[in-house]
Amino acid sequence: VTVQWSPRADSALLLTQTAVDSTGESYYGSTHLFLLLENDGKRPGFGSAVSVPLPAEAAAGGTGTVPIVGTNWITNPQINGPVPFAVISGRMPALASLHHGITAEPSFLFGRAHRNVMDVSPHGRFVVCGGYGNLAGGMDFWDRNKGKRIPRRVALNDSASGGGSYVTIKEATDLTVTSCSPVVGHQWSPDSRTYLVSTTSPRMNVDNGVHIYRYDGSLVGSEKLPWENSKYQPDKLLSAEYVPAPFPTELEEKSFYYYPDRPQSPPPRGVLELKGEAAKAALTKLSSQNSQSNGRKGNGGNAAPASAYVPPAARKTGGGGGGSYVPPGARKGSGTGRGGGGSLAERMRREREGSAANVSGIKVTKRTGPVGASSVSASVVGGASGEKSKSALRREKQRLAKEKAEKEAADAAERANEEEEARVKANKADPAKRAKKINKTLKQIDEIKKKKGSGVELNDDQKKKVASEEGLRKELASLGL
Repeated sequence: VTVQWSPRADSALLLTQTAVDSTGESYYGSTHLFLLLENDGKRPGFGSAVSVPLPAEAAAGGTGTVPIVGTNWITNPQINGPVPFAVISGRMPALASLHHGITAEPSFLFGRAHRNVMDVSPHGRFVVCGGYGNLAGGMDFWDRNKGKRIPRRVALNDSASGGGSYVTIKEATDLTVTSCSPVVGHQWSPDSRTYLVSTTSPRMNVDNGVHIYRYDGSLVGSEKLPWENSKYQPDKLLSAEYVPAPFPTELEEKSFYYYPDRPQSPPPRGVLELKGEAAKAALTKLSSQNSQSNGRKGNGGNAAPASAYVPPAARKTGGGGGGSYVPPGARKGSGTGRGGGGSLAERMRREREGSAANVSGIKVTKRTGPVGASSVSASVVGGASGEKSKSALRREKQRLAKEKAEKEAADAAERANEEEEARVKANKADPAKRAKKINKTLKQIDEIKKKKGSGVELNDDQKKKVASEEGLRKELASLGL
């Protein structure tokens, strides 16, 4: 049993694992996930336990119970509304999803991939879906507030000359990052701007070292790091972690965080962004340069063969090369018709580009049944993932206040009409009785006027009664008594 407390400490995730599946449907046992709440919304003062419903897509391609691969809370306790949590479920490629912090219903789907870890930045804005341990080390960097993968800007070689240019990578398949070494340790920096992965001993006794990625998945060059990974190889690095942020001072306690919550950085000023065919050509040239550089490193410094680099999607079926670069979004076919490779890498690519594309970046809007019984109705996210912004909450509050004021005005008008109808009926039933009551009220009005003349300040009820004098005298005259 594993328990994970929420950042507000008012709820927890309870993950149970059994070595044997009593139903006989799984050789690897079974897992179940529960959400424990301190206060039940329907019964204040009473706690409750909710079995977390998994998206129907998590059960695709398998039978029996859906395995739970990993869970994690969104780490920011100051976000609007309940604190959501993330779940990776299903058989590989597993499905990553975001769930509501009270109902536990899925609210957003990150997509299917070979991932087993969800790392959330300290401010809860950025999320990394990683495949570590016995997986290949793939990483997807997401902006949770926007519900999208973070685009990555790549500066070209001429950008150092003053003007420069860059290209923006936006395709999901191109944004996936694979670690250059097996990942043992992984951690977000306290300011949520960089992400650390490390290979350490004794888990791995080769290729020990630390690599830093920016929040968009771009690798920080080794020349910018204050250490040399070669000094830790092959097995001299035991651990690598960020130093925690200092505690906020008394003046900073209201902000909760020592470092501010910063969104994605804007595009650089004065630098040209290449688009269209120019961007495709620049990416192909950059890929060719990287391939030749990697070839020289692998051959002990000798130059790689002089053949031009051809992206995998542009290679012809017989391995003959040639053809222009086509971005993943413009490629035709589902993957089975492109190259037709049967290797593990080819199958993983087809799974990533095929089935994952159908459920990636999806906001779940409605559940129509239990897991496996029916699918969910979903729509592509264009904004925040399940959380309302401050301006949206303010507009909703103003709308509710306006509706409340209109309702109160309508109720007051309705009460006035009812009183008028009751008065008319009373006049018809017994005019003498009504005249006696009016005379009594007029006498009270005369006394109130005397008080006002002596300098006594009148309350609202007295002012209202004085204002009704003219109408009462007209009504008394109409009675004819």
